[in-house]
Amino acid sequence: MADQEQKNLGNEDEKSELDEKSKSEKESQALVKTDSKPNVGASMTTKVGVGFGLALGITAISSYVIFRLMNRVKVEGLENIPTEHENVLYCLNHNSMLDNFAFETTVYLPKIFFKPEYLPVNLADRKNFFGDPASRKFKDKVMRLLGKHFFTHLRAYPVDRQGGDMGQVDKWVELLKHNIVVVFPEGTRSRTGQIAEGKPGVGKMIYQARPTVIPVRMIGMDEVLAVGKIIPRAFRTVHIVIGKPMDLTEWINYPLPSDPGECYGLFKGIADEVIDAIKALKPSGK
Repeated sequence: MADQEQKNLGNEDEKSELDEKSKSEKESQALVKTDSKPNVGASMTTKVGVGFGLALGITAISSYVIFRLMNRVKVEGLENIPTEHENVLYCLNHNSMLDNFAFETTVYLPKIFFKPEYLPVNLADRKNFFGDPASRKFKDKVMRLLGKHFFTHLRAYPVDRQGGDMGQVDKWVELLKHNIVVVFPEGTRSRTGQIAEGKPGVGKMIYQARPTVIPVRMIGMDEVLAVGKIIPRAFRTVHIVIGKPMDLTEWINYPLPSDPGECYGLFKGIADEVIDAIKALKPSGK
């Protein structure tokens, strides 16, 4: 009798393990299916079409008006721009909603009109660029439309910043391996003008993808469009300082710890070193 009960318990355990394995496989397949064809956000490669042309044209004209006619942009370090268009990560400090537009149009226009694969993927806060998917507010409905039909064509990819989900970094890594990516290591715009600490998600991204990492310092963008403002100001000077590729060999060759806390420390250390590199960049004569 005892042998029979033990056998039955063994069968139940085996069945439970199979059920869990089947459930895990289904969830993995669903995740792959969802990630490979996102409803919104940049795809793995640049999709050229009417929507892409319109979005890029509107952005180019708007950027020219804001950063050429209304304001002045001074760029240093253009010689540090890599010729590759895969596994290149630009790390910018974040002061304004227009930071990535100012940087990308200054560095890659008009090149991306003829070589669209050089249009960077932008990791953008979902609520700011794609709207809150759970909200019925008019603003979020408008942003969902803009996100799907405009920002997606500009290769923005939604990031759930408030969730703190490190799992979403895996998708960023895959995007990075095949593209140029622009990211803000601070994770959010500065309210004080000071550069904040780096987020571990950026460190994990760098550790896993091993990209060419370029630090970029944006100065004066908060004077053009500060946090909480919707209309850009004129007669300001913006400085963009592009640093040399970083040597993070010591970090990325460090064995991945098994302890989650030590992993966090490793990724945070990488992010903080990137932040230090951004802080060290200064315009000539300052």
